[in-house]
Amino acid sequence: MSLHKAIAIIFSDFKNDYNDGYIIGIQNQANAYGYRTFTFSMPQTSELYTNSEEWVYELIDYDRYDGIIFVEHTFSTHKSLIPPIERALRENCRCPVVVIGGSNTLPNVIGMENRHNFEKVVEHLITVHDCRSIYCLGGEKSIADERIDAFIRVMKRHDLPCGDENLLYGGYWISGAEALAKDIAYGTVEKPDAIACLNDEIAYALIKQLFFVGLRVPEDILVTGFDDSSYASNSAVSITTYTADTPFCGQRAVTLLHSLITGNEIEQIKQKKHCVITGDSCGCGRKSRLNVRAKLDELHKMETANMEFRNSCFEEKLYKVNSQEELSLFIKNHKYLIRNQISVSVNLMEQEDEDARCIFLKDYLINGETADFRAKNIYPDMFSFGAIQNIHVLPLVFDKRVYGFMTIGYADPNVYTLHAKQFANRIAIGAEILRVRQNLAESDKLRHSEMQIDILPQGIDAKKIAAAIMVINKGSMTKVPLENILYFESGEKKVYAAMKSGKYEIKQRLFELEEMLAERNFLRISRSVIINMNKTVGYKNGFNRTLLAVLSNKEELHVSRTYGDSFKKKLEEY
Repeated sequence: MSLHKAIAIIFSDFKNDYNDGYIIGIQNQANAYGYRTFTFSMPQTSELYTNSEEWVYELIDYDRYDGIIFVEHTFSTHKSLIPPIERALRENCRCPVVVIGGSNTLPNVIGMENRHNFEKVVEHLITVHDCRSIYCLGGEKSIADERIDAFIRVMKRHDLPCGDENLLYGGYWISGAEALAKDIAYGTVEKPDAIACLNDEIAYALIKQLFFVGLRVPEDILVTGFDDSSYASNSAVSITTYTADTPFCGQRAVTLLHSLITGNEIEQIKQKKHCVITGDSCGCGRKSRLNVRAKLDELHKMETANMEFRNSCFEEKLYKVNSQEELSLFIKNHKYLIRNQISVSVNLMEQEDEDARCIFLKDYLINGETADFRAKNIYPDMFSFGAIQNIHVLPLVFDKRVYGFMTIGYADPNVYTLHAKQFANRIAIGAEILRVRQNLAESDKLRHSEMQIDILPQGIDAKKIAAAIMVINKGSMTKVPLENILYFESGEKKVYAAMKSGKYEIKQRLFELEEMLAERNFLRISRSVIINMNKTVGYKNGFNRTLLAVLSNKEELHVSRTYGDSFKKKLEEY
């Protein structure tokens, strides 16, 4: 019998319609049974690295839930995380567990119907378009995939050539598609009649790149996808595809879990019938009926969200925050940027902390105040009411450092958006800036204290404080070692860090940098420039007896008369 009416979901990352469908199906069916869902996931900013985001799975207190759904299928690019998750479930979880994907240790497994569905797409190319030379694009050679098995099976059934030359893996991302298009154009790979891609995103990238290299779709090559995602119905070349019914798979997982929890028979739910959705990419043209109004509404929502995020000046305001109280107020005033949510909570703490202050939790509490609670619990015990039905828990990670976690509450089945990922990432960066500022303020106080001269408090290392600096690169913050900086320069009310690759804006002011980097061999040489003496090779006299500092990249910087003597003395010492 259910005790908590809550289900925990272990997921990798929200990034496409195919994977996100699992969560929508799980949430719909769970909410129908009266369960609240808690989804633990990683808002990855990279396809190859997790950047310690997997720590979020260690927050799960299995005793708080009636059952667990582990969506193993979404961890295809992070296979190394599967064994520890399965081990934790096996050793620490006393409630029922259902796996979507595959498992050698956990008994209750739900699989997809990808093999049968992908066969229909390949059959369409052979029987309708009489294709004989077909490539299968996508996936990893070391990772089993039912779609690849389906491709091989159909090719053998029609006595068509199917070997290593037909299976072009290249990952589940667009890079493989772009490489294949160039290989075909350059003659490295023989041009086939058709290419069957494992998802619509790969197919879209392939079609685009083929056009760039002078090959037309479908005139020169036929291309198909799989998923029936938003990429398939693009206005340029609609893609022949097939609906991957991941929501139905999620629903099946919940019905099985509910049966294990209650002891009742498994409810039989009806699956929608699907068929190949033809598009321009195979020459058939889009024959399925499109809900144009719904797609336009979705695009309008996306455009509005982009505009709100852009107009909020989110980063500019965040990086001026000087205290945890200001950060709490900032989160409260900007949570509207996360669409469709009814509650946002941020907990800033260290991974090793036993207890943590949730800096903004007032949405969850009756009295409207924040509360202390153990970090591993995610929520205080009093959190058992309200309209919040589906909750997402994601870590705040920057530069492989975990700062805490953010929870987003929704009333209806939903998945967090790209803007929620950006929100979490920027909050982590803001927390890092705040940490550095607080450490600098503390060390500065100590430096001016008559009682504690030249002594830093325990846990603060002056060298580590200023070992790197964050620069703005293509709209995001990137940590750069100070040894790579040639000089800092102010101009047009902004400050820039100059490196060999160019100049990048930073958030600190020049006088802040001068204080912060005094012990790092940086020296002010003019009103607008602080130079890295480690990158300075000498000086020379310029026009009208002006002094010029010569850098290792042969760049020359003006040294004002005020700082001339100190610059020469520092250079001689170095």
